[in-house]
Amino acid sequence: MKNANVLRVSIIFGIIVILLLTAANVIGDSPSARGYHQMAYDAESDLVIMYGGQTGYWLDPEHQNHETWSFNAKNNTWTQMSPAISPGGVGGGDMTYDSKADRIILSVISVDLTTLETWAYDANSDTWTRLADGPYNMLGQRIAYDTESDRTIMFGGFEMTKYKYVDETWAYDYNTDTWTNMQPPYRPYGRNYHGMAYDPKADRVVVWGGDKGASKKEDVWTYDYNTNTWERFKYDYGPTNRYYHTLVYNDKADKIITYGGYSYGNDETWTYDLNTNTWQQMYPADNPGIISRYTMVYAKDANRIILFGGQDGAERFQYVGDTWSYDLENNTWSNVSP
Repeated sequence: MKNANVLRVSIIFGIIVILLLTAANVIGDSPSARGYHQMAYDAESDLVIMYGGQTGYWLDPEHQNHETWSFNAKNNTWTQMSPAISPGGVGGGDMTYDSKADRIILSVISVDLTTLETWAYDANSDTWTRLADGPYNMLGQRIAYDTESDRTIMFGGFEMTKYKYVDETWAYDYNTDTWTNMQPPYRPYGRNYHGMAYDPKADRVVVWGGDKGASKKEDVWTYDYNTNTWERFKYDYGPTNRYYHTLVYNDKADKIITYGGYSYGNDETWTYDLNTNTWQQMYPADNPGIISRYTMVYAKDANRIILFGGQDGAERFQYVGDTWSYDLENNTWSNVSP
């Protein structure tokens, strides 16, 4: 009888352990380490949406990730989504949120490197929809949604066919599913893997940095869709030119934030104020480390910047899988990985 009771207790204990481990796995679910992925913040759903990325050598199909994930910035949880179809692509594209259409817009080069595909993601129904193709088969182009004009603006990229940097400005209208070459007479040099964000208070798309094989110092550029004009902002103090970084606009502070970058990364945190054309380097006690090829977004409701992944220093095709949160008010980075 005593042995039977011991056996029952052992079985019950084993079941409890299995249940706890299962629950831990569900709660601790997180995307695998990667770089060159795309992220955007869906304001209506209050979720950070991430798509794709690379987990190794970029031309190896086994290392081209096509997963869709969502991140809740209020409780720091990742959820893998299960759309019926996914865009594909090799990474190195970009995503933005069209607030009027309530759709995430993705611009990514196809797996065979021949087509710049455009896709829309609906977080409410967990569905991807193929839209009109973009202009060129490009890598490293950047897009940002202009809320005032209801247009997704694209600048730069590296055209694979002609093997050159692109200096063209394109606008995408979701309502008509059309891309338009804006052809402004004055514009920044061609580049890719630059930082780009939309400042709604100034109603300007802001571009800084990028790989263009030119000078080490790059000025800030802004684009006004209404007048189809670019304006250059020179500054005396600020970060040196870099690429493989991200620009994020913080609504509450009315500032743009960037982290890391360069060819093999760094661990600098900077803010930029377009109103005064000034940069400020922040010195948080902790940070995500020396990374590049990461992606980050501003989760407005939580008032935090969310950063995920990136290349681990100078180790090519070696990526990290940490999730970090940045609080500008307190100047603190926190590792919030599940």
